Amino acid sequence: GQTSQQAIFVPLLVGTDGAQKMSKSLGNYIGVAELPNDMYGKVMSIPDTLIIPYFELLTDVDDEELEEFRRKLAGRAVNPMDLKQRLAREIVAEFHGPQAADAAQSLFRRVFLERAMPHEVSTFPISFEGPPGEMTVDVTELLPRTGSVASRSEARRLVRQGAVEIDGRKIDNIIATVRDGSVVKVGKSRFVKLVNADREA
Repeated sequence: GQTSQQAIFVPLLVGTDGAQKMSKSLGNYIGVAELPNDMYGKVMSIPDTLIIPYFELLTDVDDEELEEFRRKLAGRAVNPMDLKQRLAREIVAEFHGPQAADAAQSLFRRVFLERAMPHEVSTFPISFEGPPGEMTVDVTELLPRTGSVASRSEARRLVRQGAVEIDGRKIDNIIATVRDGSVVKVGKSRFVKLVNADREA
C-alpha cells in the first residue's frame, strides 16, 4: 500500500586496500584535496584488480579504450604498472590539471622506479641541542613543523604504518635521532632535509 519508489543503483567504489568501500575512517581513501604527488602515489598503490574499476568510475577514458585495457590485462600483453601510471595521471589531472599530473608522474618515476631522490628537496632549519650536529626529536612534533603533515596525530599514524623514513631507514618509534643533513621521507613522495639553523645563520 505504499507509494511507488524509484531507486538508482551505482557501483561501489572500493578503497585502496582492494577489499572494503573507500572510507576515510578505514584509511583506504584518496582525498580529492590531497596534494598531486600524494594522490598519484596512492593510485599507484592500488591492487591490479582495481585498475579497470577505477578507470570506469573515476576517469573519462572511453569504453572502447577500456575494453582494450581489459583484453591486454587478460592476455598479459601489458604491464599493470604502465596502466596504473596512466590511471594515476588521469585522476591527478582531473583534480589538479595536466601540468601537476605530469610533475607528479615525473617525481614518481624518479623516486620509486629509479630509486632516486627528487632533484629539489625542501630544507628545514633546526637548532641542534645534543652532540654536535645530532639530536633526539619527537617525530610527532617535528613533522608538523616542517609542513610534511597537518597534525601530530597524522604523524603518529604514519609512524605506526611504517610510512616515515629518516636517512633511508623506516622508524617505528616517535622518538628518533636526526643529524645535520638528515633527509626525512614522509609517505610516498614528501621529502624534507634538516639543516643546522646555526650553520645556516
